[in-house]
Parts: sequence; C-alpha cells; structure tokens
Amino acid sequence: MSDSLLLGIDLGGTKTAVILGKPSGEVIAREQFATTTAVETRCRITEAARGFGRDFSRVGIACGGPLDVSRGCLLAPPNLPGWEGAELVSWFESDLQKPVAMVNDANAGALAEWRWGAGRECTDMVFLTCGTGLGAGIISGGRLLAGAGGNAGEIGHVRLTEEGPLGYGKRGSVEGWASGGGIGRQAVDAGWPAGTSTKDVAIAADAGDPRAIALLENAGSKLGRTIAILVDLLNPQVIVLGSLFVRARHHLEPALLRELHAEALAELVAACRVVPAELGESIGDLQALAAAMESPI
Repeated sequence: MSDSLLLGIDLGGTKTAVILGKPSGEVIAREQFATTTAVETRCRITEAARGFGRDFSRVGIACGGPLDVSRGCLLAPPNLPGWEGAELVSWFESDLQKPVAMVNDANAGALAEWRWGAGRECTDMVFLTCGTGLGAGIISGGRLLAGAGGNAGEIGHVRLTEEGPLGYGKRGSVEGWASGGGIGRQAVDAGWPAGTSTKDVAIAADAGDPRAIALLENAGSKLGRTIAILVDLLNPQVIVLGSLFVRARHHLEPALLRELHAEALAELVAACRVVPAELGESIGDLQALAAAMESPI
C-alpha cells in the first residue's frame, strides 16, 4: 500500500470533503461541498472521486455516529437528519468498485493523530475530540479499539455528577460539563446572552472576566476527572486533547492536572502525557485518509 493512493470521505453535518492522498498523509487533491440529502451527497462524492482522474486502492469514510460498522450503515446520526439507515459502505463499494471502511469521527481522529500527529510512535493513546461534543478514540496495543458496532469511546455520555448541565441527552454528563457545546450552554444558563459560544467565553476569560475564568476552570476540572478515569482504565502513554483544549489550554490545564493527579493512580499518571492535538484544521482530511487505511485489502 506504500505507493498506492487513498480516497477519504469526511462526511459532516454541514460540509463534506473528498480527499485523494497518500498513506504518508500527503493530500494530493481535495473537493469540498455542502452536505445535503443522502442521495445528492452520494452523487457528489462519487463525481468528485471520479473527477480526480487518479486511481486509488482503498476508500475511507469518517463520519459522526452512531453507526453500525458491521453492517456498514449509519443508525440515527443527530447531525445528519434524513440519513438514518444510509448504507454508506455498500453505496461506495458499488459506486467506486474499491474496498471501503467506515469509522466514526472520534475514532478516525484518533487514528490520524496516532499516525501523523501528537500520538505518533506510541502504541496506547486516547484522543478526546473536545469540540461541540466530546467523544474518545482509543488506540490500544497499536490498533484501534472500535467495539462491537464501531462506537467504542463514547465517554461524553458518562455521567460525572447526579445533577448538572445537559449533554448527550444526560444531565451531569462529561459532554455537558466539558465540551464546547456544554460550556456555551452553561454560560447561557448563568445569564449570558442566548447563543453564547465557548469562543465567546474564552475571549472573555482572556480579558479577565471572572465568570468566564470560573466556567473554564470548572470545565478543566471535569475534564481532568474524565481523563483520570481513562488513565486508570486504559493505562495509555498519551492523552491527546482536541480543539477546545488547543484553543483554551491556559485556562483549562491547571485545574485539569490538579484533578488528574488527585483522582488517578500516581504510577499510571506518571506513565502518561497529556498533550494538545497537533493536526489542527487538517484533521478532517487526515482522519478520512486514516479511515481508508482501515479498509480491507
């Protein structure tokens, strides 16, 4: 596979990108368009892939869950209304005549950071998306821990406290406390204007607003408790934290580390680094190529 090209499909709720690239992570060609209906988007993906005019050996689809990898289909993705039951793997195996792998976006992000980013050269790693939602992708013993249906790592659904902000349909969940969407909702509940985002909170914290600083410190503490669970359970070498941590690290990290050291076993904490993700805005493209590398030969 070292000399062959890969086709990656990064399927999101608002936009879709089709990427032609190499197993080294080098992107050769790319086309992006709005995600619309399943039928229309399928046609545009197929047209883009054929329009590259280059042969590729494998196809990978990175998309939000829940999904059923064993059947190659989406279940009821909240960010893709109308796509329920879409049989993505069989669609593109038929359209493109290549083997296709489908990987949920948190797992695909983990694969990308493991191959080309902050987790390279390690065998045991956890990637936390830390975006609008909060999911985990787990690399264990040098391979993706996908779970029976491909949905392993839904740490955002874990309830940290009996009461608390709503996230992932559950009050007091990790996603409610420590995701970008969760922090924005907490700010609104505390009296900030409707539509306040985590970016707004971070800007206010940078300007010294004590309410914003307290919100982010609390999110850091809850994130630290979450990481302590993962460290004790999985004994990873590296925990890689995505977009929210990258952008607001200086507000989140002190409380995160205090909670991690207080809650997790000392010897397991000592064996683990907590680092920001490295791939930045390129992660969508690279996670789709990483998904392609999971497809059968």
